[in-house]
Amino acid sequence: MSTDTAERAFTAFVRENATRFYAFAYSQCRNRQLAQDILQDAFVNVWKAWPNRTDQDAVPLGYVHTTIRRLMVDRYRALKRRVAETPWDDEKDGQIPDTCDIAEEATYRAMERDLRAAMATLEDIQQDLIHLIYFGQLSMAAAGRELGLAETTARRYHEAALSRLREMIGHEPKEDQGGR
Repeated sequence: MSTDTAERAFTAFVRENATRFYAFAYSQCRNRQLAQDILQDAFVNVWKAWPNRTDQDAVPLGYVHTTIRRLMVDRYRALKRRVAETPWDDEKDGQIPDTCDIAEEATYRAMERDLRAAMATLEDIQQDLIHLIYFGQLSMAAAGRELGLAETTARRYHEAALSRLREMIGHEPKEDQGGR
């Protein structure tokens, strides 16, 4: 593959998948700037491996997700060494923007805390599956493949995870929701 062809293919890959990967990175850290930095570093790593690829489809999306996850862990460890407790929330000073309804924002934050606490009770594979499906915007089959699971196994993990989350949060499933 020529350098120009590789650059065009890489640029197309980034344009096509940047939003999906940003959503995944943001879901991991809840900080816009950190998610953008992690995403840039992840794309640098992908570019380094790109000349070994013959086409855009040869780059597994799971490689990028894994790279993001590992970079996030590295950053978190580095921050933890420098600062004993660093909040990762966008509003570090605790102030809520003037443009929102304070009651709505408080409800949202309480729901987010409940969801994060419930997610923490799931097995790692279930957490990864939920992140890939809902934040990574992958289908059930694609998410299962990225985690090395058969689609039926991924569905079982997904159903068990959603059941556990509903139990922890106290929400009833909607009738019109279908499986992904």
